Amino acid sequence: MSIINVCIVFVFALLIVSIYSYDESEALRNVAISGLTYCSKTKIENKDSFHADAIPEVQIGKVWTNSSLLFYTAYDSLTDSIVLTVRGSDDIPNWIDNIDAVKTSPYSDSSVKVHKGFYSEYLALRDPMVHALLSQYSLHPTTKLVLTGHSSGGANMVFFAYDLLVTKSIPELDFFHLSSLFTFGVPRVGNPAFASSFVSADIPHTRVVHYRDIVPHLPYEWMGFKHTPHEIWYDSEDSSSYVECDGTGEDNNCSDQELYEWPSDHCYYIGQYICGC
Repeated sequence: MSIINVCIVFVFALLIVSIYSYDESEALRNVAISGLTYCSKTKIENKDSFHADAIPEVQIGKVWTNSSLLFYTAYDSLTDSIVLTVRGSDDIPNWIDNIDAVKTSPYSDSSVKVHKGFYSEYLALRDPMVHALLSQYSLHPTTKLVLTGHSSGGANMVFFAYDLLVTKSIPELDFFHLSSLFTFGVPRVGNPAFASSFVSADIPHTRVVHYRDIVPHLPYEWMGFKHTPHEIWYDSEDSSSYVECDGTGEDNNCSDQELYEWPSDHCYYIGQYICGC
């Protein structure tokens, strides 16, 4: 991508922030949907969790899991939408300690690079997720799609949205309309060229960051990574207030200003514990 194109996308990002609006009640529902992924397959299927109290209208569809990964689909009758969510790392301290900055270029534009480890995980999930969504659609034929996830689960959802709307490499799902992408404590997943092409597709991403959560600071910008917008930064431990950040993805008035980040903040979002069942 040329420097001129990157500048155009940057200006566009600044403009679209004025028409972006944040719905905290919708975010809270997505916290519960994402948090439910930290339960066992059986507990998810039975909605046997405190997370389920916040989402009584959500009907669980397919729960897919292997030795380390898990996602589920659902139908949300409140919004008449199909939901897809992926579990984050089940060993967050180890994941933080061992994160690297190795990139790969999986797209036709070789300047667009993404984190190799996150992308490899996504590739293991993509086909099962496509099949699960098609199955969910056969039961509830609505075209509204909601993607959500916490931590590395959110990273998977960013890649999925990118393939739906930028690379258009999942033609089986072309009939879906992506209503929203909600991520919580998501790490940086790609380089500036990835972030720019993501912005150019006007993907409806709400990227929530809780106070001093360390994970959104990883991998670091100096490693060649950049966040995608729109960041909503909760600027206090008790989530009593938040800042709607600009459209650049890296607003110095938001979480980027925090010099001392805390792993414990990674598990609390909008007053809710998200990392457990």
